[in-house]
Amino acid sequence: MTERRLRAFIAAIVFCVAPALFARVVSYAPYSNSVSFAGVQSRLDRYFAVVEGPNPAYFGGPSLTSPLPYWGNYAYGQVVLYDFQGREEPRVIFPKDGSLAAFSVLAVRENAQHVPSILIQTNSTLGGQNPSQQFLMMLSTDGGATWKHVLFGNDVIFQLPNQTPDLGGPFARSRYSQVRMGTDDTPFIAGTFNAVYGITTDAYARPVASIGQVLSLIGTNRDGSLFLARNAQDRINVGYTSGISPAVVRPSINVNPAAAYEGWIADDGSVYLEQYLNNQRSLLRDVNGVTTTIAGPDGASADAMSFFAIPTNDYNGAWMIQRGTGKPTKLLRYTPAEGVREQWQDVTGPQVEALIAGSSGTSLLIQVHRERPQADQRLFKDPALAVWHVGEPAPSNYDELYLNETQSKGFVHIDVDKIASGEPFVFDSGPPGNGSVLRVSPVPAGGSDVTQEWGVVRASLKQTLVLPGVGRIQGAYGSFWYSDVVLYNPMAKSQNVLVRYVPNGSGPTTQELHEKTLTLAPAEIRVITDALKSIFGLDSGNGAFFLEPESGINATSRTYTRSSAGSFGFGMNAIDIFAATRPRFPVTFSGAFNGSNFRTNLVLTDVSGRGTNVQLFAADIYGALAATDIGFIVDANRQNQASSIAPAFGIPSEGTGALSVQPRSGEAIASLYLIDNRTNDATYFPPDLPAPTVRTIPVIGHVDGANNSQFRSDLYLFNPADSTRTVTLQVQPWDLSAGSTLQLTLLPNEARVIRDVLRNAFGKTGLARLRYQSTTDSSSVRVTSRTYNIDANGGTYGFLMPPLNNFQTAGPGDTLEILGAVGDKNFRTNLGLVELTSFPQQSSANVKVEIVDDAGHTIDSFTTLVPTAGGMQINDLFHNRNLGDGPAAALIRVSPISGMIGAFATIIDNGTNDATYLAAQLGGK
Repeated sequence: MTERRLRAFIAAIVFCVAPALFARVVSYAPYSNSVSFAGVQSRLDRYFAVVEGPNPAYFGGPSLTSPLPYWGNYAYGQVVLYDFQGREEPRVIFPKDGSLAAFSVLAVRENAQHVPSILIQTNSTLGGQNPSQQFLMMLSTDGGATWKHVLFGNDVIFQLPNQTPDLGGPFARSRYSQVRMGTDDTPFIAGTFNAVYGITTDAYARPVASIGQVLSLIGTNRDGSLFLARNAQDRINVGYTSGISPAVVRPSINVNPAAAYEGWIADDGSVYLEQYLNNQRSLLRDVNGVTTTIAGPDGASADAMSFFAIPTNDYNGAWMIQRGTGKPTKLLRYTPAEGVREQWQDVTGPQVEALIAGSSGTSLLIQVHRERPQADQRLFKDPALAVWHVGEPAPSNYDELYLNETQSKGFVHIDVDKIASGEPFVFDSGPPGNGSVLRVSPVPAGGSDVTQEWGVVRASLKQTLVLPGVGRIQGAYGSFWYSDVVLYNPMAKSQNVLVRYVPNGSGPTTQELHEKTLTLAPAEIRVITDALKSIFGLDSGNGAFFLEPESGINATSRTYTRSSAGSFGFGMNAIDIFAATRPRFPVTFSGAFNGSNFRTNLVLTDVSGRGTNVQLFAADIYGALAATDIGFIVDANRQNQASSIAPAFGIPSEGTGALSVQPRSGEAIASLYLIDNRTNDATYFPPDLPAPTVRTIPVIGHVDGANNSQFRSDLYLFNPADSTRTVTLQVQPWDLSAGSTLQLTLLPNEARVIRDVLRNAFGKTGLARLRYQSTTDSSSVRVTSRTYNIDANGGTYGFLMPPLNNFQTAGPGDTLEILGAVGDKNFRTNLGLVELTSFPQQSSANVKVEIVDDAGHTIDSFTTLVPTAGGMQINDLFHNRNLGDGPAAALIRVSPISGMIGAFATIIDNGTNDATYLAAQLGGK
């Protein structure tokens, strides 16, 4: 055996016997519900800017006046400036009159005082001053407060949107860009076919290269004082950004006329060039006109990703990746002193697709491409992250983002040296065309907190979860409410969890602090009954639990009251603070108002630390209500509740409708509770999930069940757009009998309820899967459902049955985990499995089910068949599997062997027949 094969063999053995590790959750909060295109900017800047436009993302179009966010080489919308630190609210900086425009350039450069200069090229009418909509260059040196016209000529620079793959490096969207970062006096460098210009702070476009032709800008040095320009097919020159003489700094670099180049200038004047030729990249270094090859692919390869390079943090060297099918992935570093040195190789061959160097010079963010099969043979492509330090072996696990990759995805803001300790980062998933979906790893936890699966998002590797509805309090009609909390440690080691209780209601900021640290054993599932009393010794109160684990946990809760018949209430999964609503990201609740005998409570939990101020808008079957635009404020780090809110909007007692929550400032988690006055049963609603792609509600029903139960499902629909929208509903009975399709048209802002939808809309009984799709944009029709049992007096005991988001489905190699089932003689646990293929087929999916007890032991395992495009339910799971009443707490794992599966569970009180919905979440790899 050769030495090389021996090393690979040993590494493979080590990999196989290494202990299983979980990736951290990477939950996120979208900045906006608009399509966003990020500009060229440093990934370390405090401020960043994006062009935000209306949906859908449209690739290709006929005219500049098209009301679409992207056509040809332009982005359409408005420029919005964001403060990454959150001290300032986002603001539209251009155009400020509310109009929309096309943009071909967007670049941001901060000075040492964090004052951003912003360069745009736009066809805005400028309030009538540019009626022919010529493309003009504009500069702001005060963060968009004022603008100056740059006399730039008629050249249009095609920088936006940059669809080039982002392979990393210090700047977002800079690869092959014709706009680069300069100096404080000349903040931008712009290249046209005729010249290179330095854009000065006084809005002067100074020619800085005495050359007659420029084919492309190639790069700069670290401080932007020097630039690389290709002024002939076979020649690259170095110039001064300030335009001082001599214009040419050093001898020209002779290059291959057929190749493309991206590069940087080191402190010693040497030039690094990444050459792209014949679908392969290689790294060259030129010293005083003598060019040598540093590295390239490890052998012949037709894959452009088999090699790429980025500068080291000081620009005096290079980080490089070599990889290929069937070969180990290698991380290399080049310095002039040491040459090329291998840092590690990984025989598992991770498909590294981007590198970002930390400022310390010893850290590196590594972004890896993964693929996951999904329903109908689509592939969700899954970028995963790891922070690596010099001297360490190859990363053994990666924190996952679950992104259906667009070519232009990449980081907008990231500090590699700080993210491991929890500093957030900003990631751009790219425009949502062609089914782009941003997905979040739910293990450890996070899970059901997604309300939009694309866009520019804020995320963190440090997990902070919120249970926004925890109480021990007297309620209406003689009720008294308790909350049980379930915590699950998925790690193979103990970890501490800091629990902080935030009471509901306004009050002094010097309120008593309620914090306690719990220690969870490896793989422990802990049920904390009457949690407010058990953890904090409080006899009364209601509010939110903030959970801060060392690594990551899953958490869920059930809040309930008791009657002579039994208990009833609602369940909720913990929500990551990065799933909050914010000023440019409103959320909706299509089932907010349910008519006679119901009341609606809205709860906001501030997670910004500076307080949240929102506007509330209501809509009914006739559209937006006149009595709307109601303000609602929650103090910093507090929670506030508005009870029985329908009358404030002028909604009559029998009225139905939807609610929209639009923050003016701050960030908050919004929760809605629909309460039946006849039974006092509450249904918890998280924000709606938009439907730019096909969504599936796993089950709606019209069926009689155990203990004289009668289960029915109501469907709630809401069109948040100011124009008419359509939605297509398709039901497929679980037993694979004939399905039905229904298309509905909703008027602008119309909210509609379809009672007993399976029978009244489709003429069917039993159980069925409901798939739906609306317009492929952020204003698509929202759809959710409530399934309930009707008692003898006409009252209901209901539970939410929402559509599945994209990490609540699984294919072969994935595992879904359901937390919250408890063993109790007064309850039964039902497991629902649904196959997600579009249409019925002869075959069935094969699924493995495991039941894990509170100590992390698998106490049962079996396989079952699920009809393709159909569903099945295992009733009273624990008794069905001869487990008696079940363990004190259980985790249900669902692992598809074939097919695409969605899963859920319900725990049902045998006395009241009230069901609590338990959501499934993808397990970690």
